Amino acid sequence: MFSTASRSLLCCTNNIGTHRALAAILAKSSAVETSLLCRDYHDVTGNILCPNVLRGIDHLRDPRLNKGLAFTLEERQALGIHGLLAAKFKSQEEQIEICRISIDRYEENLNKYLYLVELQDRNEKLFFRLLAENIEKLLPIVYTPTVGLACQRFGLIYRRPRGLFITINDKGHIFNILKNWPEPDVRAIVFTDGERILGLGDLGAYGMGIPVGKLSLYTALAGIKPHQCLPITLDVGTDNQDLLEDPLYIGLRQRRTRGKEYDEFIDEFMEACVQRYGQNTLLQFEDFALINAGRLLKKYRNKYCTFNDDIQGTASVAVAGLMAAVRVTKRKLSENIYLFLGAGSAANGIASLTVAAMVAEGLTEQQAQERVYMFDIEGLLSTRREGGVPEHAKAFGKDVEPESDFEACVAKIKPSCLIGCSTVGGAFTPKVLQQMAANTHRPVIFALSNPTSKAECTAQDAYDNTEGRCIFASGSPFPPVKYDGKEYHTGQGNNSYIFPGIALGVITTATHHIPETMFLTAARTLANYVSEADLAIGRIYPSLSELKEVSIAIAIEVAKMAYDEGLASVYPEPKDLAKHVNNQIYSYYYESSMPVVWDWKPEEKFNVRPIQPVPKNI
Repeated sequence: MFSTASRSLLCCTNNIGTHRALAAILAKSSAVETSLLCRDYHDVTGNILCPNVLRGIDHLRDPRLNKGLAFTLEERQALGIHGLLAAKFKSQEEQIEICRISIDRYEENLNKYLYLVELQDRNEKLFFRLLAENIEKLLPIVYTPTVGLACQRFGLIYRRPRGLFITINDKGHIFNILKNWPEPDVRAIVFTDGERILGLGDLGAYGMGIPVGKLSLYTALAGIKPHQCLPITLDVGTDNQDLLEDPLYIGLRQRRTRGKEYDEFIDEFMEACVQRYGQNTLLQFEDFALINAGRLLKKYRNKYCTFNDDIQGTASVAVAGLMAAVRVTKRKLSENIYLFLGAGSAANGIASLTVAAMVAEGLTEQQAQERVYMFDIEGLLSTRREGGVPEHAKAFGKDVEPESDFEACVAKIKPSCLIGCSTVGGAFTPKVLQQMAANTHRPVIFALSNPTSKAECTAQDAYDNTEGRCIFASGSPFPPVKYDGKEYHTGQGNNSYIFPGIALGVITTATHHIPETMFLTAARTLANYVSEADLAIGRIYPSLSELKEVSIAIAIEVAKMAYDEGLASVYPEPKDLAKHVNNQIYSYYYESSMPVVWDWKPEEKFNVRPIQPVPKNI
């Protein structure tokens, strides 16, 4: 280790001679010693900080510790940062107000997004408190739709690494890359291969904005500690020609790897994650294309603590909306006829969970499946059409005459619930909507595709063409709708109602597997949270401002289910699960940076002998 002279030089580096001496010492030091000298930016790790490894300046440089002008005079003097900050002291509340004013000055949403990213890089607690207390206003910025634009411009706005990029060229060494991440206490990993980012398609490495955004919501909405969250992009190339020719592109310039090599890469990644962080690590698939999403979920769901938000999260929030709509339509779920536009992973996820909900009402699985129809790019899913029914949607194929005209299908099948998962903007035409109004008195219309430009119809279109009788929900936010002298605030079927609460419940109980029924539990909890006041203004989801309360309620119900089903690993089972969940929630508020001090009790009095000289013969 360092000599006394070396240590004294490390503490005093304010003159040229000292710098030269320090350089000489560094030149002779071992690699280990050099690494101890050169602490990296943002390398505070773990849930419990060790004060004797921190310098005063770390409290300004590390976003987990930085409080800006909120450091008190005592803290500034004790930490040796007095004079490095302006003289004014500002509370966190004052800083929040300044942030609100600052973000409102930007007209473009992408600039607001960049402001928030830079705030997170500078002051973590301030960022999460700002987001949590202004979720209705800022959710469209950090999540859909603005995050989609951020992904498209990722090469231009990329500033500082956040999360890990693991490429197909790293195959065989994924565990080594995971070891490079300085945080040892990771509990949740959100990862994507960037092939189906929202409704925007293949964005390759630019898709990193999605895992980063999702994990921000883990913390803001469910209080999951940010250091326990790790966003990862698996870069296997891209088939997007524009990106391959884009001079700003930050990913591998190669066509997507597929087949056996791709599968081996994903296998290694999953194994490496649990080897590094433990078997109970939550692994969330995000924005994988249809060709991989369903089969990978099926492959891994019983081997790892994993789920696919696009399939299961979307399904849960959509079924919650259908459950809430029952209170308006007065029709049980099992009394509806469902028609999906789109037969991809999201549509199949919603349909499968809807079937499970109808089975819970008393139907057999076959009877429930008979009430669900799907229409894809080739037309109605009919076993008689050329090419038959795609393998992933076999359960919803019907032995009926093929039909390629969607409007004709709506008229013939007469669905009472129309659900859009097609990413085809405007696909619910006025004629289709008018036919839905003719089919039933209170038609349910979900235009769930993201971003807003991909929605099957707008909220205004839905109300205008159904005489104001529809129950509408969308994937992206729409402004309030005015119809016949009344204003409606339509619901946004946003996955953020579901996945943060699921994640919190799973993490706090160390659940080792996530069954499909857990998403049905989350859907029921969300539906029960919808008030009569919400329904009165056309909203079948709670206000976005209630998202944190909803997430914690879902987490508690998920935790109960985990113990009931024998899925939890935290033992003994907490006597008060609600208290157990709440005790583990991240605090957005500043904490004292001063060391903890305490008094000792007075020593007992003894007759201490005088010091005797040491005998000379020893």
